[in-house]
Amino acid sequence: MPKEQSQPPKFRQKPVSCTFCRTRKLRCSRTAPCSNCISRGITCDLEPPHPPPVIVPESSGNSEIIERLHRLESLLLAQKEEVPGTNAQCPESSESHYQSTSSSQFQDVDMGSDVTHLENTYTGKIHSTVILRNHIVIRICPAQQIAKAQKYVHQPESSPTLSSGLSRCIWLPQLEEAKILLEKFIRVAHYFPHVTHIPHLPSILGRVYANLSLQQEVQPGHVILILSIIAAATHSWAPSDGVNGVFSSPSEANEQVSLWINAAEDVLEATSRRRKISIEGVQGMILVGFMAAHIDGLHRYRVLFANALVLARDLGLHRIDHPHNSGKANTSQAEIERRVWWYLCASDWAMAARVGGVGEGIYSCHPRQMITKKPLNINDEEVLDGMSRHERPLSLLTSMSYTLQRIRLAELSRNIVDRSPLMMAHTGGLSHDAVMDIDTELQSLINEVPGFYSMTAPMLMETYGLTQTRAADIAFQGKVVYFLLYSQRCKIHLPYFIRSAEDSAYYSSRMICLKHARLLIRSNIWSENADIDNVVQNKLTELLVGVFLACAVLLMEAFVSPLSPQHHEKREEIFRSFKIMEIAKQGSETTSNFVDSLIHILRKNQTSASDCVPSKQQEPFAYNGSKGERDPQIHPYEETPFDNTIPPGYDIYDNLRFLETTEDPFNVNNGPNPIARSGEHLNFTPEDISSYWTDFTHNFEEGVEIDPKSFDWDSVFMELDSSFI
Repeated sequence: MPKEQSQPPKFRQKPVSCTFCRTRKLRCSRTAPCSNCISRGITCDLEPPHPPPVIVPESSGNSEIIERLHRLESLLLAQKEEVPGTNAQCPESSESHYQSTSSSQFQDVDMGSDVTHLENTYTGKIHSTVILRNHIVIRICPAQQIAKAQKYVHQPESSPTLSSGLSRCIWLPQLEEAKILLEKFIRVAHYFPHVTHIPHLPSILGRVYANLSLQQEVQPGHVILILSIIAAATHSWAPSDGVNGVFSSPSEANEQVSLWINAAEDVLEATSRRRKISIEGVQGMILVGFMAAHIDGLHRYRVLFANALVLARDLGLHRIDHPHNSGKANTSQAEIERRVWWYLCASDWAMAARVGGVGEGIYSCHPRQMITKKPLNINDEEVLDGMSRHERPLSLLTSMSYTLQRIRLAELSRNIVDRSPLMMAHTGGLSHDAVMDIDTELQSLINEVPGFYSMTAPMLMETYGLTQTRAADIAFQGKVVYFLLYSQRCKIHLPYFIRSAEDSAYYSSRMICLKHARLLIRSNIWSENADIDNVVQNKLTELLVGVFLACAVLLMEAFVSPLSPQHHEKREEIFRSFKIMEIAKQGSETTSNFVDSLIHILRKNQTSASDCVPSKQQEPFAYNGSKGERDPQIHPYEETPFDNTIPPGYDIYDNLRFLETTEDPFNVNNGPNPIARSGEHLNFTPEDISSYWTDFTHNFEEGVEIDPKSFDWDSVFMELDSSFI
């Protein structure tokens, strides 16, 4: 830039009158002193006195501040080199905005604090309360570089004060990568809550990126939904997806899941204070909570679920079919909102009945406090404005079939909670008669499951003309439906399963609980040859809770009935449940808590063999079903053998993932354990699991008997039921 040419200084013309004459507007003789001033005896001044120049000493801190600004500039340049090729570069040096000045000491102080603030930005010393007050900045860069990109950026144009210009930066992948991730989500959408309108998702993605390219504001709800979709895609990333080139490996994709979840939460936190979040934001939070339950545990899921429920009520989703809203009752938007609301209701009721702890027996969605009809049994392509509200039978296969079955089970769960209010805790909970009544309702619900959920994928392809992918999705959903029903049936009988050892009146509960615990482990959801994405199946928390429950039931049964003819088979099932949880434990806070809690409770309630009081050999016994009495002449398994009929969605026992060999898995004479040779899923080292868990599993592998008297089973199940089940 050329130097500016210096110009001679311009001097103002001297006044022609003295100061006094100009003030009084008198004619001045223009002499010093003038006649007017002489006659009045005052001093005559033709020019006002000039104050002496004030010399301000240079601030001693300016040189230090300038040096720190230069150091900050070098940090900024280094940040640019770390993330090359991004669409939005890191903030430029702010030195030009804050030049040294000597006019005021306060300006020096402000500059020093601002420079300190900038330095803290790049050293990670920013307090969260400063960050959350500011707006969100959305930028784009390659997906593989997002994990290393800076989370907070300075936006000097956002505010005249530097300290308030710090913003949370949300990084999105490039458009082509985002399209690949969206396609991945659509392929695995049947594993996740069906609360979105799949045909509408590409347009939302295109709208977000179009607004970003035009430097226009984007809707926060759309951003939350896109972030949750990316999180779901990376959460289910498989080795076969590597051909797309977005991520080099599944582990790289899985490591970013928490990053996307946190980003969605930050967008919600920063925007929900000033405005309502759209329906897309609620959908996104539901998806985020679904994944957080597996990664971070049930506590975080409850928090995210509560946020989604509050946002849904703010949008009026609990009163969609109120007479005041009759104008939009038949719109596609209203139908999608019904799906969202009823998913929240079903989850609320299911948690109240199945998940223990302080939230057990409590739900927030009361039927008398909402006026929203259930979603229709229609496909996504049929969701249109002006559509008919004609009810279709549940026997008709649609993309909503699984959701509607889940709602039916949730309504039964709500009835269970209503029958056992908290005040009944002093009386021991539900009576056995009430439990049997609920069991009858559950059995009726099982009998009413549509027939297509009992079919295999080839049968579905032949009967309904489905594609192989679609048929596999329906077959998987059918297995999950039965799994949830059996899990709920096992759960309601658990209190009386524990008491059945002392009271023969509860023998029926013992057999029902045991049967369905074994069915949970036998499910071919865990089979190698099942038409299921193995990457996803071990990340579904609602399935893992059922496995944990079944493991606890089978463990107690094996210990208290060591003389059973089926003792060997039960040991196989227990060992298999251990391995299922061990595989799912990798990367799952929830499953790790399940395993660790079981280890902790068993260890805490275990006593040494020397502490056990010797007793006579217990005779095998059974219960006389007609008299309700203990019959010492008949073994219970001889009188009431385990029902080996294969229900829908279940295969024979030798078709399971961990039992691919015909050799005895617990026969030490076979040499190396054949189960460990069955595949890569069992390649565990002692470092992978705790020493107690290793010893426990080894005992079942080698057939070592464990004294059932060494466990205080009442305490074990009391703690398990109150904490996790």
